[in-house]
Amino acid sequence: MSSHAASTLIARIKSIPTLPTVALRVIEITADQKSSANDLMGIISPDVSLTTKILKIANSPFYGLTREISSLQHAVTILGFKEIRNLVISSVAFESFKNLKRDGKFDINKFWRHSFYCALAAKNIAVDLKIESSELFVAGLVHDIGKLAMYITFPSEFMMQLEIMNPLKIKYTSFEAEKNVFGMTHDEVGMKLLKKWMFPENLLTAVGYHHRPQEADRKSLFPIIVHTADILTHVYEMQAEDEEGDYFQTELFYGDAIKLSQSFGIDWNVSDLSRFQQSLKESIKKETGTIKLFF
Repeated sequence: MSSHAASTLIARIKSIPTLPTVALRVIEITADQKSSANDLMGIISPDVSLTTKILKIANSPFYGLTREISSLQHAVTILGFKEIRNLVISSVAFESFKNLKRDGKFDINKFWRHSFYCALAAKNIAVDLKIESSELFVAGLVHDIGKLAMYITFPSEFMMQLEIMNPLKIKYTSFEAEKNVFGMTHDEVGMKLLKKWMFPENLLTAVGYHHRPQEADRKSLFPIIVHTADILTHVYEMQAEDEEGDYFQTELFYGDAIKLSQSFGIDWNVSDLSRFQQSLKESIKKETGTIKLFF
C-alpha cells in the first residue's frame, strides 16, 4: 500500500486550498524590507475576525505587556512585522483544518494541545539560546501538521496505526512506522504542505526535519530545537498521563537530543534539558488560557 498511499497523500496535499489571500500577502509584505506598517495594516484590517484575534492574543499574558494594545496599528508598532506575521500564519494554519470531521476517534483538541505545548517549549529554548523565539513558537505549533493531512486522507489506517503505537514508551517513535504504512512520514507530508502554503524557509526546515535533524542543514538551529521541544513535550505528556503508573527516568529521553545538539554546535547536557523541562511545565501553567485564543 505504501507507494500508492504516498501518491494519494501527495494528491491530497495538492487539493488542500492555498492560504487565504490575506495570509499570503502578509507573508509577502513582511518579507519585503521596503514595506511599511501601513502596507501591513491595509491587508489585515479589512479582516475583522483576524484583527480581533490578533488584538486578543496581543493583550493576553502570552506577551505580558504592561500597556493595553487597543488598535491594529498599535499592535504592529509594539509587536513588529515578524510577530504579526507569525500570529497570522498560526491562525490560518489552524483555520485550514477547523472543520476537520469530529468522529470521536481522532482527538483534535489533544493534537492542538500537544502542538501548543511544543511551541512553548521551542520558544523557551530559543530564548535561552538568544535567537528569534517567535518564529520557533510557530515552528513548534505546526510541527505535526502533516498528521492532519494523513488523517483526512486515510482516517482508518491512521487511527489503526495510532492504536498500534499507543503504549507510552513507544509513542514518540510512532513516526517510524508511518513509512511502512503510508510511504511517507508526517514530517515529510507537513513540509510539502507548508511549501505549498509558501511558509518561510526556516519553518519548512523545522517541520520537515524535526524527527531527523541530523539530515538538515546545520546553518539553521530550527530542526534541533523543534526536535528537542517535541521530546520535552512527550515527556511532559507521559508524566501527566502516567497510564501504566510506572516510574521512568526522564533523563533517558534526553540522550538523543544531547548527542544531536553537538553537531549543531550546542553543548547541552542533562541539566540543561531538565531545566527546559521545568520551564515548559511553568509555561503550560501560565498559558492555560492562551491556548483558547489560538484555537
